[in-house]
Amino acid sequence: MTDRHIFPDHTTLVFRSLRGLVASNPYLNLIPSLKVVYRADHDSSKVSLICGGGSGHEPGTVGFVGKGLLSASVAGDVFASPSARQVNAAIKMVESEKGVILIITNYTGDNLHFGLARLMAQSAGVKNVELVVVGDDVSVPRSRGKYLGRRCLAGITLVCKIMGAGSEADMSFDELVPLGRSLSSNTASIAVALDHCHVPGRSGDGDWHIEEGRCEIGLGLHNETGVFNIAQPGPEELITKLLDLLLKQDDPERSFVKFKDGDELVLLVNNMGAMSELEMGAVVDEVLVQLESRNIIPVRILQGPFMGSMNMPGISLSLLNLTNVAAENSFVSTSRLLELLDAPHNSPAWPATSQRYPLPEGLRNRKREDAFTEVEEEKEEVYTGGAKLVVDPKPIQQAMKTAAENVLALEPQLTKWDTIVGDGDCGETCALGAKGVLSALSKGLGSNGDLVELFRTLTQVIDDSMGGTLGAIFSIFLAGLTTSLIKHAEANPDEKVNEEFFGKVVKEALDTLQQRTAARVGHRTVMDSLIPFAETLSNQGNLQNAVEECVKGGENTIKQEAKMGRAAYAGTGAERGEMPPDPGAMAFVEVIKAIGKVFA
Repeated sequence: MTDRHIFPDHTTLVFRSLRGLVASNPYLNLIPSLKVVYRADHDSSKVSLICGGGSGHEPGTVGFVGKGLLSASVAGDVFASPSARQVNAAIKMVESEKGVILIITNYTGDNLHFGLARLMAQSAGVKNVELVVVGDDVSVPRSRGKYLGRRCLAGITLVCKIMGAGSEADMSFDELVPLGRSLSSNTASIAVALDHCHVPGRSGDGDWHIEEGRCEIGLGLHNETGVFNIAQPGPEELITKLLDLLLKQDDPERSFVKFKDGDELVLLVNNMGAMSELEMGAVVDEVLVQLESRNIIPVRILQGPFMGSMNMPGISLSLLNLTNVAAENSFVSTSRLLELLDAPHNSPAWPATSQRYPLPEGLRNRKREDAFTEVEEEKEEVYTGGAKLVVDPKPIQQAMKTAAENVLALEPQLTKWDTIVGDGDCGETCALGAKGVLSALSKGLGSNGDLVELFRTLTQVIDDSMGGTLGAIFSIFLAGLTTSLIKHAEANPDEKVNEEFFGKVVKEALDTLQQRTAARVGHRTVMDSLIPFAETLSNQGNLQNAVEECVKGGENTIKQEAKMGRAAYAGTGAERGEMPPDPGAMAFVEVIKAIGKVFA
């Protein structure tokens, strides 16, 4: 792995990359501030397909926007999910008479943010909007991933291509949704890498290597440690191991997709980021030799960069069983699925077909700047109507300020911990949220003492400033607090605001959050500190006791095996040495300790 880059910092890299992509592809438009790439020639009479997720996987999925493929793609920061606000902007830009389908990777952050965007779109009157969640990895055994389902690898690009062609062919919303889910469930993928990738400007990544002479099988797209770390075998033996994981039907932990003699299969060989084209060609050859020895002749072979992991030297193999998909969906046959896979498109990155030129008259003379569509900056709305709960603003503001400053000070430690157990972005994510809160405080957040307005605004601040899973967790929890406060204010405007009151409000917010995540105490997530805090405050009405239980919950994550989030794929502490506490849980601990100190 190399830690040398032309652009030394990833904070502006995504923005610059998207500008370059759109400038070199005349069918694309960009909302720079929200990192939304969408079709300049969008057709609202077709079902709209929107994909997206963290950046660093290019060309996936921004490179697959175009006629006959995706309507739009939403980019987060490197390896961090985009916010619900970004996704909603994409939905608005590619409105459809038939409906909108959000094709997402099965990672926690994307499930939460895109799920929240779907709810927001439905509440705004969008009639048909649905999720197709793609999970195709077979490396994580069923017993370890039972709470999460299969995570996503490059197989999502096959789902996008076939669904995109189906939309262009006027397939209905009610046909495309089950087709997409069937494509996902009948795709098997496995990855192998010789080293981890490096994110420009991210501290700690440069020290994370796979030992010389070894390789890892079963990595995710976000630099997670592989399921297997083995002495690197020769290419023939390595490909045999990968194909066994994909195809063996007698492995109860990994036989997610059924294969039988005569099935029509599509083979996709994906470059994870840093493999040479010379070596990729040899990999394809070896895979085909071994498939033929198993009496398997793929009906289509695709090779190249589809879904990468920055500059990771590795590959992934995907097999899509068209026979199974056709059997599950009476409106398509295997021949029709192949027609959709081969159908013309004008996306920048999908191989083999172009169909881009000549340009239509409306795009022929367009200047480069014409491709950039900026939305008007939203004016901050001051909500003056509705229920209010007014308290002394000074301690509230002081608690938020202290909490934000504490989280900022903890950022290096959070980054160090998350580099060990996750993808290394927790410190940066929390620091961005803390800076957002401090900025909002400097503009008067909480100055009028209205708790309803405070938490409504704070929800937006966190959603805008914090990406990833943790940002979604905090945003949903804050939104639940807001809803609960409104309910209590409307029912009893004179209700006394004290620890007992906040116990009820916090418990109701927790109930809302638990509808959106399966994480519970013992799963080694932020919920290990959040749940004890909320339940203790609710049951006892004592803030200091709740703070103590919150701290205990965070510190206890040292002893736990992760069952949710990306850390769940890394295995147990015994396998990797002593584990640090969960960084998300400890970030929440810092917030609650600050509140406890101010209100002691």
